[in-house]
Amino acid sequence: MPDYQGGDLDLRGLRRGAYVIVGGIVCALVAAALMLRERGQAANAPPHAFDGSAPQLQPAPQPDRVAYLAEKRRLLASYGWVDRQAGIARIPLEVAMALLAARGGAAQPARGRPAPAAPVVGRTPPILVPAKGAR
Repeated sequence: MPDYQGGDLDLRGLRRGAYVIVGGIVCALVAAALMLRERGQAANAPPHAFDGSAPQLQPAPQPDRVAYLAEKRRLLASYGWVDRQAGIARIPLEVAMALLAARGGAAQPARGRPAPAAPVVGRTPPILVPAKGAR
């Protein structure tokens, strides 16, 4: 393995490359400035700056989040009506899971909707091919 002495590095080539890169950046900036001066603002730029007040943020949203999550947990663990006229009720999650397990895992499909086809274990789903003429 040859010993590196430092004499085979061409600094003139590196300097020229750096000048080309800096020159390209300067040309791009000048071209962008000329385009902005000629064409004006972008079409989607607002006509004037927003002068409204900033939105008011909560200083401490954590208590509201805790209350929200507690309410959701309470709903998951309680009985109640979702829509009394349609006969849709809410039951606790643990009770629903026990009922589903007692049936052997076969849930009843929602009214008016067809039951989804059960996947066949060990089979690859079919590849969907677009209709003829569709591209």
